[in-house]
Amino acid sequence: MMFAQRALRMIVVIVLISLTSWRVQAGEIVVYGGEAFKPQSYLENGVPAGIIPKLFQRLSQDTGDHYKLVLLPWKRAVGESTAGNGGITSFTKTVERTKVFDYSEPIFRNKVQLIVLKEKVFTFKTLADLKGKVIGLPLGSSFGDAFDQAARDEIFVTEADNNQVSRIKKLLLGRIDVAVIGTVSFNQVIASDPALYVNRRKFTFIPNAGIEDNMYLAFPKSMQMGPAIRRFNRALVALKKTKEYQDIVGGYAN
Repeated sequence: MMFAQRALRMIVVIVLISLTSWRVQAGEIVVYGGEAFKPQSYLENGVPAGIIPKLFQRLSQDTGDHYKLVLLPWKRAVGESTAGNGGITSFTKTVERTKVFDYSEPIFRNKVQLIVLKEKVFTFKTLADLKGKVIGLPLGSSFGDAFDQAARDEIFVTEADNNQVSRIKKLLLGRIDVAVIGTVSFNQVIASDPALYVNRRKFTFIPNAGIEDNMYLAFPKSMQMGPAIRRFNRALVALKKTKEYQDIVGGYAN
């Protein structure tokens, strides 16, 4: 009888330890993102806001995971994730990154435009048409293997920043030739800054130069987050079939 009681107590202890371990694993998942990627992700009075926080909050209901979104300057966010401190969202997939990160299914398709001054508009058919130009883009960003390779080959010069308003102002002042920015973001940036709003008619999009790339949730392979990614994928695939997904991602939906 005493042996049976001891065995029962041992089983209870093992179960409690297992439950505690499970809570540590599934209770909270840290995910880094950009703090100035409005409307995707941004800080509003210090609190994460935008499409990504809304989407992750909704997916949490189905995955059972709590996603703790930490929004930082983009380069720092990538660094924190690469160091194994958490996942990263709004992340593009490249050959080099797949050697280090495990990826989810695509969250949404990001659409960015090439913005120029109307007086300096040019024809764009391939990346070679950007030869010799200075391209302003987000710090630490990637727009796919072809774009990244063209930058490494110095077909064009890149000037990175952490601020969309300053990027468009540099374009207005002639410090860069092209600004890479999302269509929705551009309209919001123009509306948010009086100096840019006054000069809004000086800007235009390069026709047929929209750059699209899938955005993902990714984790360093060292974190071994395969089960969490699979839960995320199942919930995401199901949500994508609903109107609710379209309502959340809006103009960023495919």
